[in-house]
Amino acid sequence: MATIADLSLGEISNDITDEERLWVEIWTRGGTGLSTAEHEAIDATVAAFAALTTEPAGPLPVFRGPERDVHVVLASGESLKALPVLLPDAAEVHIAPTVFPIVMAEAQDASGEVADVYPPPQNAVAVAIHDSGIDGAHPYVTPALLGADSVVPGTTGAADVDGHGTAMAGVAAYSTLADGVAEGELYPDAWLVGVRLLESAAEPGGDPERGVLWADRTTESVEVAETLAGDRPVVHNLSIGADNTTVGRNDRTAWSVAADVLGWNHGDGRLLVVAGGNAETITDRDDYPSINLGPPFLQQPAQAWNVVTVGGYTSLDTLTVEDEGYGYPAPLAVRGQLSPHSRTAAAANSPIKPDIVMEAGNTAPGGGLENPEAQGLSILTLQSTAGISVSLLRRTCKTSPAAAAASNALARIASQHQNLTPATWRALLVHTARWPQSALAQLSDRRDLLRAFGYGVPRPERAMSSDSNRPIMIYEGSLIPSRHDEKKADRRADFIELPFPDDELDAIGESNVELTVTLSYFAEPTDNLTRRSYVGGRLRWDLQGPTETADSFRARINRVVLDQGVPPGSGSYAWEIPPDDRSRGTLQHDYATVPAANIAGTRLLAVYPVLGWWEDSQKGWEKVLPYSVVVSVDLGDVDIDLHGILAEALVPATVPVELDE
Repeated sequence: MATIADLSLGEISNDITDEERLWVEIWTRGGTGLSTAEHEAIDATVAAFAALTTEPAGPLPVFRGPERDVHVVLASGESLKALPVLLPDAAEVHIAPTVFPIVMAEAQDASGEVADVYPPPQNAVAVAIHDSGIDGAHPYVTPALLGADSVVPGTTGAADVDGHGTAMAGVAAYSTLADGVAEGELYPDAWLVGVRLLESAAEPGGDPERGVLWADRTTESVEVAETLAGDRPVVHNLSIGADNTTVGRNDRTAWSVAADVLGWNHGDGRLLVVAGGNAETITDRDDYPSINLGPPFLQQPAQAWNVVTVGGYTSLDTLTVEDEGYGYPAPLAVRGQLSPHSRTAAAANSPIKPDIVMEAGNTAPGGGLENPEAQGLSILTLQSTAGISVSLLRRTCKTSPAAAAASNALARIASQHQNLTPATWRALLVHTARWPQSALAQLSDRRDLLRAFGYGVPRPERAMSSDSNRPIMIYEGSLIPSRHDEKKADRRADFIELPFPDDELDAIGESNVELTVTLSYFAEPTDNLTRRSYVGGRLRWDLQGPTETADSFRARINRVVLDQGVPPGSGSYAWEIPPDDRSRGTLQHDYATVPAANIAGTRLLAVYPVLGWWEDSQKGWEKVLPYSVVVSVDLGDVDIDLHGILAEALVPATVPVELDE
């Protein structure tokens, strides 16, 4: 069987990472010797292959040569490795000549051409930009804007003098802004709400440094945003923050507590996405990534348990012709490594933060300069028209746009699955996160990897739906962590049955499959520092191991819950992240590569409580803690319709078990 290295004549390595994406030319059978029907059949097969990475906006470009048809496709490393099997008509595959979408988009903008903008789908959710305001008159903002307001005292309206809010709106609304501008058609992924939260030094009397109770102002800003959004679900984006002086002590501030209260939302959950913060400027290449791994650590309120904290990585490591003309040195970070702009968490951070990383751009230090906005190393977004610039576009970088990109991804997931809860939406995004191979090479210490990358780089397209050989199972449940009566305190655990098919998985035996589990919930915080714990109740998960019976698994969980100190996970699989590490927060994600036969048959997944301050408060004894669990099995190249089998077998039922005293 030919490999992708064979078909590409060595241009593409068989070791390409699954996450990497390449524009490729796929040369298939073609020419005048084929009938129209044969051409169309091959075109359809190539389109289906392209859809494994991203759904094309229109027909794929194709050149009809004398003997070959040449198709241009954006493909992931994962799909390229499977291409010889999926596309038997492919004769050759080559890397397409690099044409940067940002180059084409900026050229269109410079010529004064304005793309046509279509409103978001009616069922799309809203992203609220809590920032310096928003440019409601911008032609790429207006069609998606539901409303705007200000919570800055003494101001009316949300005019964006500084431009930061409008820049974040561009990333939050458009996942493919550069491509859309270049093609002349823009389709926002989400509706927008703009709330001015920040003072501006650019206006009379403005003083961004004056004392502000950010806890109160952020709470007011969220309330205003949800009023403007009406009945639509809202993803709240805070690409702002301040240094956290509590690191190493209680690690909570009034702002982070307020963010946790907002996220808890009386148990219903609310999506807040917060930027992790930007590292000190790196002008000496030898300082990377040591500056990123040291203080200052994550900014507040990024340490909050209930928010999705976003750090930065980069996939941008190629200079454009313009960059080379300016004499930029080589990019600092390699594709898939930590962005030079990104802060990380303290070594003993709890919970795991950041949760994920998104594109934050790259730098090309040289001559004592950081060089942070080279064309090929930057993210394209929107320029506020409130200034003197006539351009509609600008470049941006750092963790602010990384957070906005995560908000966009969550908005797309929520729009696709509006019947699910906020806890499930964020679980679905984190469920797809993985560490790039170059990140693993860069940070060999797993603790450094977790505090820099969190759970890794998510793949939003994979969070939208299941594949036939990669089914995703979702369970939304709830439990009471501490139920008391006059005699004793009962501990409860939920045991959820996962009906993995025996025959089909046994048939592929020792072939490896990837098993992934993600638990998501929101915890109720306290601002009383005298309490023994910060959150009212915590949850953990565990899965029945390959050699455990259902009874022995229940007995193991029983010991863990009752003793509240027994290490979890000792009888389960060889998880990528040790159970004690992954169990530190309200987002708990892990995966293991196991022989298919080791998961065959019904398996129990336990969700169980860890005591919090609810235990000390009689009012907490009856409080319910909702949660969501996402489980998937990825068979890789094995062609079995596991999705169909599980859809028939899966019964949406869970059995709450009262554990022995």
